[in-house]
Amino acid sequence: MIFGPLISWPFLLLVWVLPLVGAAVAIGLFVQVLYFLRHGEGGWRAFFNWKTRISTIFVVLVAAWVGVLGYKLLQFKREFDIEAWQRASRAQFVLERDFQYGDFTAPKGSLVNRRDVFDNGEPQRALGLRGLDALQFPAPVQLAGLWVSALEMTPGRMRLAADQRISPVYHPDPESGDWVLDSSRAFIDCKAGENVWFNAPLIDYDIQAEFLIGEPDGAAARFKPSQWQFTRCESDWVPMEIKPAFAEPMPAGGTRQVFIVQD
Repeated sequence: MIFGPLISWPFLLLVWVLPLVGAAVAIGLFVQVLYFLRHGEGGWRAFFNWKTRISTIFVVLVAAWVGVLGYKLLQFKREFDIEAWQRASRAQFVLERDFQYGDFTAPKGSLVNRRDVFDNGEPQRALGLRGLDALQFPAPVQLAGLWVSALEMTPGRMRLAADQRISPVYHPDPESGDWVLDSSRAFIDCKAGENVWFNAPLIDYDIQAEFLIGEPDGAAARFKPSQWQFTRCESDWVPMEIKPAFAEPMPAGGTRQVFIVQD
């Protein structure tokens, strides 16, 4: 199989070859000027013959082209920096107001970690919770019927804010592969600070319809804590990793994040 060139010949010619040739011609002219200043044969009229004039015009034009390339490069870097900042500021932030996400309303002051593969840093993109990774709450909240201080979606677990008895309890069925009620345990007693694990049942959705636009956000999100199935509590596994809010200063040209408008 023959693959097409990643970089075309016109691109190489205009971006690399032409500036190098222009630099070589400029060096040649500089050497000629030094030689003329030392020997001075024929005067300036003889120095500026048609070859020298054409070479000088060529060098000036190449210098102008290099200037355009430099400007475009700076413009591209500025746009890239803005998009990178926009993307990062929407991945780690603190909620400035209550925000409904599926069946749950995340309170103002919650620290959000999210990854939205459809977010390319566009300045005009509205801010939501699509692609939620983790939440850390400013005060204990009731989520899925439990009082918790933090949530992590992968793996699914919540940090308990108080001692709690949790029921019903589920476990994987080796025959069906589904999560079913654990008949051997009517409940589990968990301590404050422990992490309670849960399974989030899959919710049917149209994969093709969301392939280009992403999953729904806001109140329409597929975030249904009321359906979660609790499995166990633990305190000695890997601790939750919730990244702090993005704090780099906004670059020139950046825009402040705006939440999507709820119906």
